[in-house]
Amino acid sequence: MAASINEKLSDSFYMKLQPYIRSNEQVDEHSNRFDSRKNAERAENTAEERKCERCCTKYRVQMDSNGVPKPLDAKNLCKFHSGKPFYSHGHGDTIYSCCEASVYEPFYSLDGEEEDYCTTHNYHVSEFSGFFNKESEIVSTASSSGSNKAVYALDCEMCVTVNGYECCRVTVVDERNIVVYESSVKPEDFIIDYVTQFSGITKETLEDGPCKSLKEVQDDLLELFKKDTILMGHSINNDLKSLKLRHDMLVDTVIVFPHRNFSKRNSLRWLAEKNLGRIIQKGKAGHDSAEDARTCIDLMRKEVGLDYNFFINTDKQFKSKL
Repeated sequence: MAASINEKLSDSFYMKLQPYIRSNEQVDEHSNRFDSRKNAERAENTAEERKCERCCTKYRVQMDSNGVPKPLDAKNLCKFHSGKPFYSHGHGDTIYSCCEASVYEPFYSLDGEEEDYCTTHNYHVSEFSGFFNKESEIVSTASSSGSNKAVYALDCEMCVTVNGYECCRVTVVDERNIVVYESSVKPEDFIIDYVTQFSGITKETLEDGPCKSLKEVQDDLLELFKKDTILMGHSINNDLKSLKLRHDMLVDTVIVFPHRNFSKRNSLRWLAEKNLGRIIQKGKAGHDSAEDARTCIDLMRKEVGLDYNFFINTDKQFKSKL
């Protein structure tokens, strides 16, 4: 006897993901377990008075006559490690991914001077929460009409503006790992760091190529995402915050695959290698947002017992022109 429609639906990816779904508020609450201190410090920032998230220096945002933030004096640059600390079994120590310097031992420059940084920048980096929390600029799928019981993975690449990390590229893939939407996004404020080594975005990417405003991207996504759509991602709350988008059917791979240390999060790169036998984020040109989104899809397909590893020729994929 042929399977009924309901039986077929119960076997679908959409239905199998139901136990993993969390609301926007639940995902934010989970994230705050790791970022409560950072969020508290961000809440104290004002439009002018800030604390740098890279070097912890307290500073004042100063603008020139054109409303552009003034760079730091060459003698007082922001000094920091651009990579994250991690435990290296080869070194037998916790080191920074950027330069392999020990977190606990002195770091020496080529001149033999003891330093606690390997990178400098002519701007401090901080987040002004007021920029991301403007209710008038936040959109929600709860108010969108229609239905779309589909599964999508979302990933954004960020650059740093005077107000924090803003979205500069967004990619959406469906459950078959096909890119259904992708767009470069023009940040609303002055960019102080393209963080190209992570984002893959350059000044030319945003100035010379096709690029949409955040409002245009929001309008596009609300055509695709409905209140019954499942969205997934890795720390997806950060992506939604940068898009100023609210949605209440979320699957976050940070929550699904918790770190054994309650105070830490597993990286997507580690999860891909451990669970999928796949090495991602290995290129020097920055992260591939489509690759990261596909990794989330495959992690969850494997988690619920479905086939995964859909290798797609990205050059032939349809990219939405909504």
